[in-house]
Amino acid sequence: MRLANFREKLRIGSLFGHKPPEPQAPADHDREAEIHALLAAPPFGITDVADATLPLYDRALTHRSYVNGGEYPTMTVDDNERLEFLGNYVLDFVIADYLYGAYDLPPGEMNRRLQVTRNTKLAEIVRRQGLGIDAAVRRKGQALTYSIVADAFEALIGAIYLDRGLDVAREVVLAIFENEIAEYDPHRNYRGRLQEYVARENLGGLAYDYRQTGPGNSPVWAARVSVGGTPLGEGKAPTKQGAAMLAAKEALGRLGEE
Repeated sequence: MRLANFREKLRIGSLFGHKPPEPQAPADHDREAEIHALLAAPPFGITDVADATLPLYDRALTHRSYVNGGEYPTMTVDDNERLEFLGNYVLDFVIADYLYGAYDLPPGEMNRRLQVTRNTKLAEIVRRQGLGIDAAVRRKGQALTYSIVADAFEALIGAIYLDRGLDVAREVVLAIFENEIAEYDPHRNYRGRLQEYVARENLGGLAYDYRQTGPGNSPVWAARVSVGGTPLGEGKAPTKQGAAMLAAKEALGRLGEE
């Protein structure tokens, strides 16, 4: 299927045949506040969620164990499995579309970079970037596994797509994944290049230190990288990942490798 045709199908929703969200049990006030706070924080930046839409996001963050646990014995509540299915394809499409337009790569290399969406990687991204999804997942009698976190991540992307459309979903996905995708670029993967250089030249241990400043809804991360105990680079960015990349880039410059 041509990419343009796939994009159009995704835009109008006919590929998934989605319908308006089914009525669900309303979230309690604490849960409403938790969802509002999660969506308002970067990288989501969604601050005007209607009361009628809150159950959609609540469902995205609800594991089937919570539904089966009888929390709503007189009401019908859905888990996030259907939204996870939708969000998986939205996520893959947005990243594939970005790779196609931003990088001149053969299909095999694009497919390799698309692996940033595998379950283990998604869970790592959620925790490393402090997205808050892992803390917001509702479950009952079930350990919080990488798979559960990844499924909730994808379900949330599906919910954003249904509520706000493809353009907003794309903005959110790329805000989260742009640096992750760049990590696969041999030229821009400064952390990987620094690690290889330090190992090759036997320069000693490589360590990153982090510090967060700024308000909770607009954090700034500062990173400092040391080689053999000597600080060589610093960087600041909205995410720990971005700050570390900038620190590694500066370190490579001081080592004559950038």
